[in-house]
Amino acid sequence: MISAENRNLDARRASSLRASRKLAVFIFIGGFIASLGGLMLRAPDSSGSAMAGTATTGTATAVPPAFTSLFGQEVRLDGEGLYRRDSVSFAAQERAQDLVTLIFALPLIAAGFLFARRGSFGGRLLFSGGLGYFLYCYGMMSIGTTYNEFFLLYVALFAAALYGFILSVYAIDADELALSCGERYPRRSAILNWLGRIVLPSLLTGRPPEGIDGGSTLFVQAFDLGILVPAAALSAFWLFRRDRRGYIAGSVLLVKGAAEGLAVAAMGFNMLRVGVAESLPLILCFLALAICALVIGTKAVLSAGFRTTQPG
Repeated sequence: MISAENRNLDARRASSLRASRKLAVFIFIGGFIASLGGLMLRAPDSSGSAMAGTATTGTATAVPPAFTSLFGQEVRLDGEGLYRRDSVSFAAQERAQDLVTLIFALPLIAAGFLFARRGSFGGRLLFSGGLGYFLYCYGMMSIGTTYNEFFLLYVALFAAALYGFILSVYAIDADELALSCGERYPRRSAILNWLGRIVLPSLLTGRPPEGIDGGSTLFVQAFDLGILVPAAALSAFWLFRRDRRGYIAGSVLLVKGAAEGLAVAAMGFNMLRVGVAESLPLILCFLALAICALVIGTKAVLSAGFRTTQPG
């Protein structure tokens, strides 16, 4: 017999899921606009004045402007589109992120949205993982992208993803999820994947001060070392102990990690394309980790199942 307390808890979870799905509608629309705008928008005519002084007299070719950073380095600006005020390196990364958002992250959150509505644990894990991607992506862009016309949109997407993510995770019953996954959950693979994601960035992506490029601090490393690395370590520990919380944390981080890993690999390839120095072996390592996270995350979500239960 279900107690009144359990019924109230189920009702709160269902209410949280409904609220997170409402926020997801805005995230989907806003994310589509932000990512498509980043790829397609061209700089307004007025921004061309920044390059006017560097143009060669009598020619239509202008050299992108440059400035000296706080650390005394010459930083060349991209000079085109929405990211015209960002460095060539940052703009290449942002456009690659936009591309992955369009072709992978938006379909991911749409699938999670639909399956979560049907009450399946697999759908809720997809949904939370997708929201985790948008939380990380637009948190980064809110503080790391040089101010542009979409700044308020980035902040709104960051805020919506933050609260949507919290509400969506609260809507997952950890006990029922652990029972649903059982021995089918790829526990050992998830532990090894997360240990790899901790060790590889720590050993291979450390940057000297020039890695700051046109910024003032290493904000990406701050996010990763302050949030993702502890979360990954805790997830691996919980899974090793067969703690029910590990099934939620591990699955959500794997889904988010697969999407963001593909974005990081795309950033590296785009940086190579535009002539910004980057290590091809390192890019391939991140691509391999992203593929591993995608495979293991798929197994984790499938282990939870897509059986329809009570709609949220």
